[in-house]
Amino acid sequence: MAGPLGAQENALGANVQGLLDYARAQSPELAAMRLDADAAAQRLGSAGALADPVLRVELMNINNYGNDASPSLWPAKVGSTEYRLMQPLPGWGKRDLRRDVAAADAEQASARAGATWAELAARIKVTYAEYYRTVGNERLTREVLDLMSRLEQVAQARYAGGLVAQQDAIRAQLEQTAMRSELISLDNEKR
Repeated sequence: MAGPLGAQENALGANVQGLLDYARAQSPELAAMRLDADAAAQRLGSAGALADPVLRVELMNINNYGNDASPSLWPAKVGSTEYRLMQPLPGWGKRDLRRDVAAADAEQASARAGATWAELAARIKVTYAEYYRTVGNERLTREVLDLMSRLEQVAQARYAGGLVAQQDAIRAQLEQTAMRSELISLDNEKR
């Protein structure tokens, strides 16, 4: 018997912690938020870097106007060529400000991932509590139904012996019918 009991204990939904662990590992919404937080953390390294330098080549008089040569895009065969290497430099403190903004973005993304987990965990706990309550009510209703069935048998036996009126047996049957309809509603609620 150790096998089936061990399997029941490890089954998904056997306890709320198992559901929480599964959700933490398998939730696509939570995984997306974690990846966003990781991406924001990775942007921290490049946030304060200088912009990429730009190399510009300017060819003047490419159609060789005024010369007898034909138009050309070769730097040696045009009127003049300028080569420029430019590096935009930010003002004082702007690189530090960009790093601070990236750090704040990373912190926000991490907080959003934490909030997503808290919301998901709360939904799981509430749903599990409702399920647990429904299953407990169903179990108690079945026990009461069993007791009512025994009570009906006792009332039928007493009625057969002439000790009580038939009303007691009928009342026990009505209670059983009410319990059965409650079991049906609990079963529907569980789904």
